[in-house]
Amino acid sequence: MPENVRLEKRGPVAHLVLDRPEKHNALRFDDLDLLVDLLHAAEDDDDVRVVVLRGEGPSFCAGHDYDDAVRSYGLEPGPDGQAPRRPSQRSRLLRDRRLGAGYMAFHYALKPVIAQVHGMCTGAGLYLVELVDLAVAADTARFSHAEQRLGLAGNTFNLATLIVAFGPKKARELLLLGEPFDGPTAESIGLVNRSVDAAELDATVDAWAEKVCRNAKDALVMGKAAHAMALASLGMSGYVHAGMVGHALGTNVKFEEGEFNFFRARRDGGTKEAFQHRDAHHSAHHPADHDRD
Repeated sequence: MPENVRLEKRGPVAHLVLDRPEKHNALRFDDLDLLVDLLHAAEDDDDVRVVVLRGEGPSFCAGHDYDDAVRSYGLEPGPDGQAPRRPSQRSRLLRDRRLGAGYMAFHYALKPVIAQVHGMCTGAGLYLVELVDLAVAADTARFSHAEQRLGLAGNTFNLATLIVAFGPKKARELLLLGEPFDGPTAESIGLVNRSVDAAELDATVDAWAEKVCRNAKDALVMGKAAHAMALASLGMSGYVHAGMVGHALGTNVKFEEGEFNFFRARRDGGTKEAFQHRDAHHSAHHPADHDRD
């Protein structure tokens, strides 16, 4: 399998690059594992002071590769189309412990991490932006928690951090509705530090990284350690464990008759058609909206 993430060094700045542009940098589980390994490599490199996380092609990151996710969670139908046996909760917890540890690695990275966001940013991509130190986005970036429409409805790994960052009501809105929003909106709610014209994105991130690099190496690491301790004092140190259990349960939802089931739709018509059905089901023009008129 080709490696779809890479590490580039530019002096004291390490760039973690998502490089699967034909899929809008959708992450497979192995991609995320490698991304974490490369993050640790940047942490271990004493010449590196700051890390930039960015994507090649038209988007930052379109979240998880759901074909890979379906296989990883043991939900792929058999060759005859027969529904698979539901995976055990212990196998789900093992899978989600690995996933949660990846997110936690970015949240508690030893060195500052800046996300450079353009194009699509949803699901796992958005989780990473929410968890790193700083984020700069293009005005045209499109953010959303559309992954919540697959049966999660507010159940996510970093729920505690969202409540602290946005307040409980806004966090619930972002997750329950899953509606898209742009760079300026992301700045207004505090998701990103700055939204800039797309043509200025590279230069702005480079300038921010250069300013961060003016700090002493020890100061950067100790400042990040102090930040981690402050998070722990707010009860943030255990969020990934709650998220692990919540996600394992959320990927084992029982869908009632008439409720949108992404996995059934994917089985019947493929992944692309399943996403189209999902978006139509949750659109503002869904027939259920007119029943109230």
